[in-house]
Amino acid sequence: MQVSISEIFIPPARQRVTVKESAIAELAVSIQSKGQLHPLTVAPIDRVRFPDAPDHIKYQLIAGYRRLLALALLKMRTITVELRENLTQLEQEEIELDENLMREDLSWQEEIKAKSRLVDLRKELYGDSIKDVATHVSESRGELWEDQRLAKAIELIPELANSKNKTQAQNKLRLLTRREALTVKAAELAAGSSNPHLLSFEHKIRLGDALQEVKKWSSGVFHCIVTDPPYGINLDTGETKKGNAHPTIYADDTYDVMDLTAQIIPEAYRILQDNTHAYFFFDIKQYARIFRLLTDAGFTVDPIPLVWVKPGSGQVNHPDSRWGSGYEACFFCRKGTRALLKQGQSNVLQHDPVPSGKKIHPVEKPVSLIRQLIESSTAPGETVVDFFGGSGSTAEAALQTGRNFLLCEKDPAFHAGIMERLAKFTATTTADPTAAKTNAQVDEDEDDWAESFARNKKG
Repeated sequence: MQVSISEIFIPPARQRVTVKESAIAELAVSIQSKGQLHPLTVAPIDRVRFPDAPDHIKYQLIAGYRRLLALALLKMRTITVELRENLTQLEQEEIELDENLMREDLSWQEEIKAKSRLVDLRKELYGDSIKDVATHVSESRGELWEDQRLAKAIELIPELANSKNKTQAQNKLRLLTRREALTVKAAELAAGSSNPHLLSFEHKIRLGDALQEVKKWSSGVFHCIVTDPPYGINLDTGETKKGNAHPTIYADDTYDVMDLTAQIIPEAYRILQDNTHAYFFFDIKQYARIFRLLTDAGFTVDPIPLVWVKPGSGQVNHPDSRWGSGYEACFFCRKGTRALLKQGQSNVLQHDPVPSGKKIHPVEKPVSLIRQLIESSTAPGETVVDFFGGSGSTAEAALQTGRNFLLCEKDPAFHAGIMERLAKFTATTTADPTAAKTNAQVDEDEDDWAESFARNKKG
């Protein structure tokens, strides 16, 4: 049926609240050349819900907001509509959501909000489960569950909506959720724990600021340092296209981090025995500064850094002007003349990163990568130090290879995460009858290591 545009009321509470002017203009051009192919969906005006609607209004818009704007832009007086009568408010909202989800120009924020609301609506209208709704929108139950979970989280943590895409937002939500759980565990640890596995590591995982802790340690004691300081790249602020801030998960302020690094490097040199090694991961943009700090402290530094190459296209926030970042750099430092125990390796390290869904820490390094460094520079029984414990991958790598370790972590939540990780690892290995031998005698991931070593040697 044909109605006058002036007779249609646009309800204020709509699922789609913003539209691009350019998209409306493109749609208007299409309608002008091809005509109006799809009618708008309207219902008789509900005077109870909208008592202030002008008297000449006869209908309220249910679906077709973009088409209505495009037709108005063309100064059309009448348009084709489908009149739906006797619809409840929930049924009207369902029709709007269904139509919007069939379109391809929704932002990811609008899309997940629409899906989440549709799940709630169809449950109330028809008793549908999330699996039923997933079938209705033609996607997997797991994907729909993730989208609904993220939509609900954005209501509580609006900053998540500033993420550049849905995947980034979901990863941040996982880390935030994990952090909340670890914060609870941190409180339990502070109150005292009776778990023997946790208690066995308490003195090896120091809760506190690394710089303050290391000043308490004796000189010339330890055998190796493997550490991954914050890079000072404002990780949580991020370099988004619009400069939007992200939820704070991890402290990484440029000035504070570089000042901390400058102070801790001399301490690192002091606590190492003679003829030992150290590995410092760093932001490649800070190459000159970190190299100078390490050499000024007394280290002999290989000017060609180790490069951990990650598979895939790499991460980049400005793909139009930059190549994706697919590697991280690490300085190999020597105090004295100790030779590498594993020789003939490439300085290109090939290890898969930790999957986002399994990370304890946002910048977690894989255990296999840390193991390669530890086994190249230490013998079983020697002690490895990590000033920035993070996820505890250094500690687990040390346990796997029969080395001792000492870690610092100032964040109580991540400290609790390390304790939990090592407790689980110990409980698993001691419960396994094949793990009766010492960690120095048995290496559960020897096959993985051999494969990585062979791959690096070829490179």
